[in-house]
Amino acid sequence: MASTGLRREKHLLTLGICCSLDRRYGRLVRPMQILQIIATNLRNRPLSRSNIDSIYESIPSLYHSLVTGSKDFPLIPVKGLYISRLMFTPFPHSRHSQRENAPPSPLTEEPASLVVPTAGSSSPPPNILTPVLPEKTEIEALKADRRNCVRSLEFDGSTVTRVISTVYRTESAELTNCWRVTDYTADGHLLMSVLCRFNKVSTKCAKTLKQGKRKDTEEESSSSSSSLSPPKKRLRV
Repeated sequence: MASTGLRREKHLLTLGICCSLDRRYGRLVRPMQILQIIATNLRNRPLSRSNIDSIYESIPSLYHSLVTGSKDFPLIPVKGLYISRLMFTPFPHSRHSQRENAPPSPLTEEPASLVVPTAGSSSPPPNILTPVLPEKTEIEALKADRRNCVRSLEFDGSTVTRVISTVYRTESAELTNCWRVTDYTADGHLLMSVLCRFNKVSTKCAKTLKQGKRKDTEEESSSSSSSLSPPKKRLRV
């Protein structure tokens, strides 16, 4: 889809990790490590401070997917420092909420096909396809679509349903380093929806970590094969 020249609200989110609170992911998220993502708002309402803060909860999970390719998106608790910077907004001085995705999408009763994310007057990012995530839906319908990872998240004393969705370039080609993160209320009303991708520095670190894991696996496999092979016979003189 061709761009109409309009741009979406974007934030650069930086997570400086002090330590992982889950030993299983100690090699993935390490002390002094810095992860940065660019969050693109898909709605016609500015992201609130609470929206932005809640996105940080999923940065380690998205990084886990980037390194391992897994679609499980485990909750990885970390202790760290958070910094956000507004990169661009189409409504810099407006104090009034704008209509969101008008007209609202109908209730989804079953898994639907891939669609281009809509945001009212804003132009959708080119070559981006995601599962349908309407304004009002049944949570069970979202869970039924295997392209969605759905789980409950506690944040600021409230429980929201977070949906992390696979993003596609075409109907059959998945887009790497890109996820749609969407929050719903308990009764199925959409709260926030953003596209997330890691910047070049974090992507490069993930690639290095992935190569290291592959090397360790190969060495362990080689060592295991050597220990299982029969001892070589010695020649007698």
